[in-house]
Amino acid sequence: NDPMPELNDTAASRLCAACGMCCNGVLFHGMQVQPQDSLRSLASKGLKPKRRDGDLFFPQPCPAHQDSCCQIYNDRPQRCRAFVCKQLAAVLDGKKTEEAALEKIREARVLTAEIFDLLVALGDSRDHRALAVRCAGIFTPPLDSSPEATRLREVLQVAMEKLDRLLSMDFRIP
Repeated sequence: NDPMPELNDTAASRLCAACGMCCNGVLFHGMQVQPQDSLRSLASKGLKPKRRDGDLFFPQPCPAHQDSCCQIYNDRPQRCRAFVCKQLAAVLDGKKTEEAALEKIREARVLTAEIFDLLVALGDSRDHRALAVRCAGIFTPPLDSSPEATRLREVLQVAMEKLDRLLSMDFRIP
């Protein structure tokens, strides 16, 4: 029983393809493995779980998320099947238009792109790591004390705070 609606030529498929932040490491740094998940099957598809604080999780960004879609959609983990962001939920509930949701997604993606550019300018090109992990690394001593690096870190801090507010208000389900 899949709570996600069919994603063939629907508003959901268009929104998810335009966004992808639940898969690309922007919304989450990892996704907890569920009892229903077949670790062997998922590992054969490139999802290798890691252990943290006794829990198994799949690190983000997800290696199955390529070209704005899930390469293992029919076999995706349980958490992926169950997740619906606030934008998608509002559209599915008729509380928001698809166009309004797409505009909010564009806003988040523009801000995310600016943050990725700042990370690269600060020397972090680890695009295989979640956004929060990459940002934490930038603020972990020893810090580059040059005026330019200091300025870029300040800009990054403000941008991350803005993105976190946006994601909390408009994408993450508590």
